[in-house]
Amino acid sequence: MSKRLRLLRRVSQALFSAGFLVLFAVAAYPLLSPVPVDLFLRADPLLALSTMISLRQLVFPALWYALTVVVLTILLGRVFCGWICPMGTAIDACERLFGIRGRRPSAAPRLSSLKFYILLAILITAALPSAHRKAAEPSISGSVGLSAVYLLDPVALLTRTLTLTGLPAAHWAIGMGGDVLNGWNGSDAVQDHPWIAVLLSPLQMAYGLVGRPEGAYFRLSAITFLVFAGIIALSRYARRFWCRNLCPLGALLGWLGRLSPIRLRVSEECTRCMRCVNECKVGAISDDPHHYSGPECIECYSCIAVCPENAISLARGHRGEEREDDLRLGRRRVLAAMGAGVAAVALPKVGLGVRRTDAGGQVLKLSSMRLIRPPGALAEDEFVTACVRCGECMKVCMTNTLQPAVGEGGLEALGTPIIVPRVGPCTQPCDLCGRVCPTRAIQPFSIEEKDYLYVGTASLDRSTCIAWAQDKECLICDEACSYDAISQDVVDGVSRPVVHEPICTGCGICEWVCPVEPRGAIRVNSSGDKRHLTRNEQRAIRELADEGTLEQGSPYPGL
Repeated sequence: MSKRLRLLRRVSQALFSAGFLVLFAVAAYPLLSPVPVDLFLRADPLLALSTMISLRQLVFPALWYALTVVVLTILLGRVFCGWICPMGTAIDACERLFGIRGRRPSAAPRLSSLKFYILLAILITAALPSAHRKAAEPSISGSVGLSAVYLLDPVALLTRTLTLTGLPAAHWAIGMGGDVLNGWNGSDAVQDHPWIAVLLSPLQMAYGLVGRPEGAYFRLSAITFLVFAGIIALSRYARRFWCRNLCPLGALLGWLGRLSPIRLRVSEECTRCMRCVNECKVGAISDDPHHYSGPECIECYSCIAVCPENAISLARGHRGEEREDDLRLGRRRVLAAMGAGVAAVALPKVGLGVRRTDAGGQVLKLSSMRLIRPPGALAEDEFVTACVRCGECMKVCMTNTLQPAVGEGGLEALGTPIIVPRVGPCTQPCDLCGRVCPTRAIQPFSIEEKDYLYVGTASLDRSTCIAWAQDKECLICDEACSYDAISQDVVDGVSRPVVHEPICTGCGICEWVCPVEPRGAIRVNSSGDKRHLTRNEQRAIRELADEGTLEQGSPYPGL
């Protein structure tokens, strides 16, 4: 029975990890997966809890999936960490691959309470109001928090690592494989030795299915990789150091798992051989094998498998001397964690986000003219709060234009997606980013709605434009514009491009195609961002522009 449990757990880990990778792989155009590609992110109770607290509203796409994990934890304990979590499986796999065993339990750092303090600090950042503003959507409160959950949530962290680091590496490998295959196919060696062609045929089939992509690259990829590598390296100090001491999701599930009626029972046949203590992945078993910590146990049942006397078994009931459910948190450290949460809200606001208030009392973010958000994104403060920096929108983006922000939005917006038009445009027939966002930081939108979802405005630099500065004919931006926001006006006998701001949505295709290097003569900036208005108000602006009653630079009547 004990070996069957361990085998079943390993099969479960393999299946869920494979499912996680498959969903990550199919998160691409045309997005035909019957299962939500952000399923694991939606099922993360910590992401759901933090997002709902910070936005002061229920996020139903994540709520129902997260409740499933919560109920499972209450019934069976912290099984998500031991049987399902892709980050835990990745750590186990890397420990085996690199031969990392960690220190002996007696020499391993005892920092298991640290993750509970981290969880408390994260919830404090979500609960404290970081901004007061008139919300663009009626369902969103005017006071929102600043969630820091993205920093340490394991599912978001692993998804971000695969997107920013794994995806470019995979594209590079596919491209190199294609070059190798093309080189071998044209060589004399294949003709002289047919068996080489047989060996290369599986690679040829795989490359034919995937094709050679143009490649993707992302900013912050090196930093993201170093963070993940650091998590693996910490296992040198203790097995699953991350799960033991740092994971806030593990802390939340450990707290909920105390309600589980499933527990381990140690019989009198125990000879104190200490094999269970040495085998425990998270150090849940104390120096006395008859006692273990309920909040720390990930229900992997490795202790049952290695016990030579079969003295450890599963039992039902909340009573029992073996399981200890006390968290044992120090009062001073709790206060310190609360203080860290307050500091995490205050520090990003110090001088790194320039703002102004318009006539209607609306706070507008002006950190950078290049702070261009994807269509459907919430107003800036709500967007920064709801975004968990998972990278799903960047992964699914057809043109690689969505990149993690570095300094465009200040420290509080680090890693959130922005449009970088010189990398690629936000193409008109695409709505994928709104369909994969697990927290609805990017609200779902239709292709038709993109006509009036204003995220920026293009502006023309006449000093570098070929038509204006060199008196040469250039129609590239006009021909490429998907929204007919650029026209040709004859000035001094030469046809020159002119941008109609009330129509321009800021998609960036004009900047992408502009032949002027290195900076395009036409550039998109965030001055036309109207996310602080509702969709009905933005649609009204577009209707006025289409009717010709809204001139360049004129105010928006009735809004």
